[in-house]
Amino acid sequence: MSEAAESRTRLARLAVDQKMVSQETIDRVLELLDAKQSAIPLGELLLQLGHIDESQFKVLMALDHASHPGRSAVQDSQLFGEAVVARGLATPYQVEDCLRKQAELAARGIFKNLGELMVERGLLTAEQVKELVEEQDLYIMYCPQCGERYNVLRAWEAQAKCPADSRLLARAGRDAGVGVAATLGGGGETADSPIGMEAGGCRIVELIARGSMGAVYKAKHVGLNRYVAVKLLPSISKNPELVKRLLFEARAVAKLEHPNIVQVYDVGFQKGYFFIVMQLLKGQTLEERMADFGVPRDEALGIARDVAQGLQAAHERGVVHRDLKPANIMITEDGRARLTDFGLAQDTDNPEEKPGLIVGTPYYMSPEQWLGHKADERSDLYSLGIILYSMLAGRRAFEGETVNELMQQHLKAAPPSLKKIDPSLPDGLCAIVRKMVAKPPKKRYPNVAGFLADLGRFQRGEDPEAMAEFGTMVKCGFCEAYNPVTEKKCRICGERLHGAGGPIEIVGSPDEVKCPGCGKPNPKGTLMCQHCGQPWCVRCKRRLAVLEGLCHHCMGNARKR
Repeated sequence: MSEAAESRTRLARLAVDQKMVSQETIDRVLELLDAKQSAIPLGELLLQLGHIDESQFKVLMALDHASHPGRSAVQDSQLFGEAVVARGLATPYQVEDCLRKQAELAARGIFKNLGELMVERGLLTAEQVKELVEEQDLYIMYCPQCGERYNVLRAWEAQAKCPADSRLLARAGRDAGVGVAATLGGGGETADSPIGMEAGGCRIVELIARGSMGAVYKAKHVGLNRYVAVKLLPSISKNPELVKRLLFEARAVAKLEHPNIVQVYDVGFQKGYFFIVMQLLKGQTLEERMADFGVPRDEALGIARDVAQGLQAAHERGVVHRDLKPANIMITEDGRARLTDFGLAQDTDNPEEKPGLIVGTPYYMSPEQWLGHKADERSDLYSLGIILYSMLAGRRAFEGETVNELMQQHLKAAPPSLKKIDPSLPDGLCAIVRKMVAKPPKKRYPNVAGFLADLGRFQRGEDPEAMAEFGTMVKCGFCEAYNPVTEKKCRICGERLHGAGGPIEIVGSPDEVKCPGCGKPNPKGTLMCQHCGQPWCVRCKRRLAVLEGLCHHCMGNARKR
């Protein structure tokens, strides 16, 4: 059985065992893969078809990492966790939660060993970690040259060398920290392993994560004397599309130099591998940030501004991201948001893609992406609007059990009103979000600069331009025309809106009218309230019908005639 077939079989068994999908569903998906002879990984196809969500996908990948032979770092973490439970220092649930967190961080290029995570969470002390490490026949050793620390098998102590600079390691003192760069001598340095190999001036130190686009490793850049992330794809890959996408991602991002975009230092081919040398970011993804604590309003606006500035730099160089989502936004330790993963980006300078191809992540794709149309700046703005909505509302804009349900919502439905979810949100901010997620691209901001300018107006206490089209409207008590809430006089008759001239009605938009019975908003043109069910006058459509579809006022006018 080939490696790809073994991987599919293993993932299929894990997905069924974890009750993520039924055996019948797995069989259908495997038949689909075989029929199309597709090279797409099973986990990604399950996600794209809507059979599992992103959190289940991450759990599935973490379980796959743990069950795959030869991944010594993951196995070491499991052995360490078993030792912690055996000594009664933590519960199995606490260890499992830390292992899951470790896998999620590794998938985003952030490496932390299990002991370090448990110290951060207050489950263990540094002294307890050192004792447990030694119980496992491991020493904590350090490199005299670069100062990096490693877990080293006791039998390998005399010959252990630093993967970054080949210096012999020395035993660390009892007061040494618990954070290590890698575990050495545990079987990871096999003949076909890239660990210890040098690519683009970087010596590979440790596996961080594997994915459909190859594997990501932590590496020491010899010239810059700092750690970087290196994405490797073997040249023997049977899918040339992966190689093409890897090189495209590298070249697209390499021409973007901006503090809100992950940096690419080098790209090339060496010793049988295509590689990308990238910035190694420390922090957490926006997805993790939203799940852990929620995002306060001011922080959400700061993140949106950072992401928009990164998008603006990309758009100016002809690159459209097309896969903007919380998992592809890193919040670094300095609080700055950075864009990552340009694997699905579109480069207008090098259009090599087949027309009609649907790309993106279902929860955040713009309507035009769902239809297979060409994406542009406004498509990224739509995705950013959906992300901003999620941060402000504390929930996704659209939910669906299948990909088709999500598609129909993105194409036809408006997200639930932010004002109804959180009445404290300012009208100006709600209008900005509504403009960003408008269905027709021509109703959105024409470019990122327009959004940033409007966001700046709001943050300065001014009314954003989005208020004129998407803001709360005031009904004139004299001529009954609708006007933006910021207007002092009616644009039609000139009467004052806030004071004399009759009662004021506030509605969500010009396309909404209030039911004269219950007072709740309904779409314009409705003949029966969607809330209380009372019929409206078919003539004026402003009052309740009392006889033959007419109100008292219209009935009187009809009799006079």
